[in-house]
Amino acid sequence: MNTTSRVISRSRAIAIAAIAAAGLAVVAVNAATSTDTTPPPAPSGHWHHGAAGHFMHVLKQLNLSAEQKTQVKSIFASAKPQFQALRESMRSNHEALAAATPSDSNYPALLATEKANAGKLIDQMSAVKTQIYAILTPEQIKQIPQIIAADKAKWQQRHTQPTATAPATSS
Repeated sequence: MNTTSRVISRSRAIAIAAIAAAGLAVVAVNAATSTDTTPPPAPSGHWHHGAAGHFMHVLKQLNLSAEQKTQVKSIFASAKPQFQALRESMRSNHEALAAATPSDSNYPALLATEKANAGKLIDQMSAVKTQIYAILTPEQIKQIPQIIAADKAKWQQRHTQPTATAPATSS
């Protein structure tokens, strides 16, 4: 392996490690700053859409009225610019963090910005969720834990089914 290939491989390894560290930082900030005592959303097969996708999946099962649907769309539409701005800030900071090494002088500031952005994201998502809960009826709010539990049960059933084993062969 030539020197250039080693440098590229090392750079990739550092970038991957930085991305992993940033991800762990987001999780740690979430755990440290969360005052929400409710459990996190149960896995439902909608992880590819993230937390917002799972929340939308739950909302769709609540049989919202036409007025509620309009209000939910309005809440998401008004929050969209804030989420886009934060997402761009997070992306550019994340790229800078991936390119930096722990010995760089700006590395602590980049980590602090990453943590602050994670906190802002959590705050924005919480504000949107609070606004949506305000338009739900008490009956709909009571249905949410049941929907989440049913989704979790479906997920567990899909992911814990026994795998077929091949018959033993004799020699």
